Amino acid sequence: MPKPATKYFPEGNYTELDLVSLSYVSDAAEEFGILSLMQMVDKASRRNKALNVTGVLSFDHGRFGQILEGKPKDVEAIWELILNDPRHTNVVSLGMKKINTRRFANWSMRLCGREEIVAAEPQLKI
Repeated sequence: MPKPATKYFPEGNYTELDLVSLSYVSDAAEEFGILSLMQMVDKASRRNKALNVTGVLSFDHGRFGQILEGKPKDVEAIWELILNDPRHTNVVSLGMKKINTRRFANWSMRLCGREEIVAAEPQLKI
């Protein structure tokens, strides 16, 4: 019998073998220039690659939107970092759900435009 694999999303019945997608929105706690944003994406890309997590990030008018894909424990480890990251405020999870395949399999983290991320996840209205 599968047991919940996450502490932040106990309502899901995730096993360690499942593939999940997590999406969220947040406000930036500070001003972000393009250099700061690119450094953040680069660092996230390296961390995500080490955890075999893929995804996309969008930033528009002081709002972040992100989709992460991977094993529940790995996605949740990143989620915990985001929740504790002082660069984010008003962090709102749009939920974690089981998926069959990755939509962003080739990107450990990619910066994309608002229109692209909303097309991938309509709830991500940033």
